[in-house]
Amino acid sequence: MGYVITMCVVVLAAFAAIAYVLGRDDGEQEERYFAAVDADKQDELYRTPIIYDDDSRSTWRQKGIVNHIEPKSDGTADVRILWYNAHPSKTNRKTETGVDKVTVPQQRISKHGVKEGDIVRIAVRPGEGVSIDI
Repeated sequence: MGYVITMCVVVLAAFAAIAYVLGRDDGEQEERYFAAVDADKQDELYRTPIIYDDDSRSTWRQKGIVNHIEPKSDGTADVRILWYNAHPSKTNRKTETGVDKVTVPQQRISKHGVKEGDIVRIAVRPGEGVSIDI
């Protein structure tokens, strides 16, 4: 009986390890997203001034680029945003990129004429993600 339990644990651990290895990409996907953005837009994102929301400097606003919009049947759309992902006072922003997916009502996207490739204002809340200011 102990042998069966040990084998089950080993098989589950092996499955978890394989799923972990296959699931991570070490930032390769983010690199591919940013590689498709022309250098001028990347530079504009990098040069964007950061506007802090409060004195704690824990949340701020900056620019992001709309990488992909996927409409859903419920009247919303998943919007993939690319941005320089770093707390500006702690890291070199240009070396760290971020990709977040946010859900936005399709009506809001249409009203503001947002399309893939557009640069938009985003609110960054570390640990909570980003939101689009449209």
